[in-house]
Amino acid sequence: MFDIIAIGIGGCILLILVALSLFIVNQWEKAIVLHFGKIDRTVSEGLHFKNPITESIIKVDLRTQTLEVNRQVAITKDNISIGVDVVVFMKIEKPEIFVLNIEDYRTAVSKYAQASMRDLVGKYALDDLLTSRTEIATSLKNKVDALTKKWGIDVTNVEIQDIALPEDMKRAFAIQAESERESKAIKIKAQAELKASKDYKDAAKNLHQRNAMQLRILETIKQVSKDQSNTIIFALPIETLTSMGIGGLAAAASINSSDGRRRKAQALELAKKPIAMPTTQQTIEEVEEEETKEEEE
Repeated sequence: MFDIIAIGIGGCILLILVALSLFIVNQWEKAIVLHFGKIDRTVSEGLHFKNPITESIIKVDLRTQTLEVNRQVAITKDNISIGVDVVVFMKIEKPEIFVLNIEDYRTAVSKYAQASMRDLVGKYALDDLLTSRTEIATSLKNKVDALTKKWGIDVTNVEIQDIALPEDMKRAFAIQAESERESKAIKIKAQAELKASKDYKDAAKNLHQRNAMQLRILETIKQVSKDQSNTIIFALPIETLTSMGIGGLAAAASINSSDGRRRKAQALELAKKPIAMPTTQQTIEEVEEEETKEEEE
């Protein structure tokens, strides 16, 4: 009876020892086996055995970890107070060195990143800081990584999430941006006016020709004569009247006029008579006097 009980107790103890001797390491982990408190070996993923009495294990996660650094209030080179938010990406590269050299590594990395950020911000003016975020983040990564290498930690990347400006600086930047947009709009408008002036100059050269000017005058009369209730009085140069002749003059005068037909008939009658057109020496008054004399005769 006692033998059976002893065998049972021995079997239970053996099962317990076997259970305590087995341990599993995940694929993303490394396990440090300590023999009497000293690093004995490092094992990778899988099922492993250890001496449950003399050995213990420490598991280390090798995946990339994200560390958000609390907002730091720093003063720039031109004495402007700003807040900077930073995020650090890191992973444990050497588990043995990591276990021996650092305890609370997250707090250590966070504090050192804060101090380094304040130091870097003080070397830049505000305008340079806003335009050199990538450069500052790279400098911060190199500086933090130089320290964490001693702890077996590799800083893979550092990013500046946000730069918080004072309210008065935000208003100043808004006014500056608005002024730049207005200046750009004025330049675009000036360029458009310059181009339009060149087009007007080319058009004036073309209209300097006699036929082109006549066509333009007739087109202008057509456009302004759409309203049937208006009577149009249009001043024409002597050269245009000479080139148009009496028939063209009558046609131009009769556009949209209530007495158009009557004027047209009169123009046709006048067209049968010879008309003296003004020369360079004659004036319009002289021509009118000659026409009056002819009508009296």
